[in-house]
This record gives sequence, structure tokens and C-alpha cells, in this order.
Amino acid sequence: MPSLADGQARFVACLQKGPAHFPDDLFSQDAERALLGLKAHANNISHARLVSLEDSFPRLHAHMGHEIFHAISRGYVDQDHIMACDINHIAADFATFLATREQDSTAIDLARIEWAWIESYRAAEATPVALTDIAALPEDELLAFPIAAHPAMRLIEITGPVSPELGELVDAEPSALMIARPEALVSLHPLNALEQAIAGKIGNSGTMGNLLADALELSDEAAAMQHIVKLIQTGALTRIQG
Repeated sequence: MPSLADGQARFVACLQKGPAHFPDDLFSQDAERALLGLKAHANNISHARLVSLEDSFPRLHAHMGHEIFHAISRGYVDQDHIMACDINHIAADFATFLATREQDSTAIDLARIEWAWIESYRAAEATPVALTDIAALPEDELLAFPIAAHPAMRLIEITGPVSPELGELVDAEPSALMIARPEALVSLHPLNALEQAIAGKIGNSGTMGNLLADALELSDEAAAMQHIVKLIQTGALTRIQG
């Protein structure tokens, strides 16, 4: 008699790869009835994967149109490693897959933005740095103030025209989008090239003084402070607890 693990593996293989992998000796019913049930179950799972992609990328779905989106989604979910993936994470590689299907940079950027939105929504809670936390600090304490990127912050470089599905962000012509969720709501913030460069330094700065020094290498003092204030206001920073 096959082991439980072997039986489970053969059962999953049949669901993922079709009738050619049907485990004849695994079911008490006749093979035809068991296979019919497995086909229905596999169809339900496949449909759930496709629905999950639509739910993960509503703006991309609207941007591409249903027929194109569905055709590419079908090819994506039929990959072996996606079949074995948790349904909550099957969308993670979709942007990369779009590039292999000759989709333009606008669609790929939009997929990356929507997945980053999901990651931000699911990220760990952390108290964002507020301007009131640092406004009254003397200079030495301000420069030593320990910071890190907020766990919900994501930075997505824009590589092509912004999709009309992003509404008012089209007119901003951003170099990047920062996704932040300092409290309950996820928000999108357009950044120019300088703001993008400064935001990219947050994760390695460690202190407010180091972040300011990085910003001063990229711009003058007034502009550097203005950009750091903007990052604080969007909720991109959190205090390192030590």
C-alpha cells in the first residue's frame, strides 16, 4: 500500500497535470467516476486562480481588456510552480511573466504597482515617524534619530508611460511611485527622479543625519529638507526601536 505522502503527491499531480497522471489504485470508486470528480475539482481550483489574478490586478485587467488579460492569465496559472503556489501569493511573479508575453512597459509597471499595493496592505504594522516626533529635537538628537523604511513602504520605478487607469497620476509624469500605508489606508505618491533617489536611501541610512547627508549629496540643503519632510508626511519612515 502506498504511503500517505505518496498518495497525496499522486493526487496533486492528477489535479495539476491532468488525467494522464490519474492514480488508478487510490480510490474505492470506479476510475471513471473518480476522474469525473477530480476534473470538477481541478476546474474549480483553476477558476479560483484566475479570479485571484483578476482581484489582484483590477486596474491592469481594465487596462489590458478582459480577453487579453484572461489569455495571459491562463498561461500564467498553468505553470507548474504557480500550480503549486499558495493562492494568496500566485500573483507575485505576474509582472515578470508579462514581459515574456511581449506586453509593454506600461502594463508591466501597472502590474508591479498593484502587487506592491498588495504587499503594502499586508505588511507588518509600525508607527510612522511624524514631524512632531522630531520638530523640537536639538540638532545632535535630530541627526542621531534612528530611522528605517516603514515595512509597508514600496518604491516602484516607472519605466514607461503611466496607464490611464492610475487617473491623476498620469499628469504627474513621475519617475517612480511610492506606495505607503502608515495607518489603515494604502496610498500612492508620485516621485520625481530626485525624490526617488532620496527615498531609495532610506533603507540603508540608519539615522536621520545619514539620510540628510545622502540627500545633500543629491541636492542643496533647502531642497534636501523639503524632500525628507515629504517622505515623513507620506509615512515612509519608522523609528528603529532599540
